Amino acid sequence: MALPPAGTLVPIGSGDALELAVLCVKWGTKYSADYVNRLRNMVSRNLPLAHRFLCLTDDSTGLQPGIEVLPFPQTDLEYCWNKLLLFDPLPVDGVGLFFDLDVVITGDLTPLLATRRDDPFIGVVDWYRRDDPQYNASVMRFHLNRHRYVIQSFRRKLAEGRLVKYREWDAYLGSRDKVVYWEGDRRYGGDQEWTSRQVYGPAEIGSHCFPAGTVMSYKKHGRRKLPGGCRVMVFHGAPKPHEVDIPYVTQHWR
Repeated sequence: MALPPAGTLVPIGSGDALELAVLCVKWGTKYSADYVNRLRNMVSRNLPLAHRFLCLTDDSTGLQPGIEVLPFPQTDLEYCWNKLLLFDPLPVDGVGLFFDLDVVITGDLTPLLATRRDDPFIGVVDWYRRDDPQYNASVMRFHLNRHRYVIQSFRRKLAEGRLVKYREWDAYLGSRDKVVYWEGDRRYGGDQEWTSRQVYGPAEIGSHCFPAGTVMSYKKHGRRKLPGGCRVMVFHGAPKPHEVDIPYVTQHWR
């Protein structure tokens, strides 16, 4: 599907004017259209820069006007692995700011765009992987159409038999549906581990991140109150925002 003409350009990186696109992925039935609509509303309230909001999805039913739909291509990817499709050619260029659907945006997002403007890819180091750093892929900023190697390498190794798909038991899913891939003795438990290993070496990841404290984990930092300076609270695993009755979540997740 062809997208509308590009909108207003904003200066991001090297003084150039680049279009800004906010992206999300909705696949299957895990999240309703309401999650996409709330995310778009939160972005609209907290991102003063001109931007487009795009949803890569296999079902656009219930998405509110103003959300541009990117139809899912034919793919064998499942669950979180569908996020690798963000690195396929997209009909929009510039800078992409990606959010998982289970985040709560709690403040001005400008710092996520103003920091390290020339970096082609930045994110947040997973809070539980400090000894073996990798990104938590809930929030990422990257140059669109510049990281095709992330998914091209995945497909090539899969076709060559160097990357092998397995299923494991997952307590959150409550079934043996978790998809992992093995490359020799290296296990990739999800898209974020694969992406992390493609874009930077482990020693480099910590140098290409959002400002400390701007993207935080609900489990680790936000169960009681909203920490000062937090702009995005990530609800990885359980619970999800609709299952939490805390004032700051009720205030912002709408």
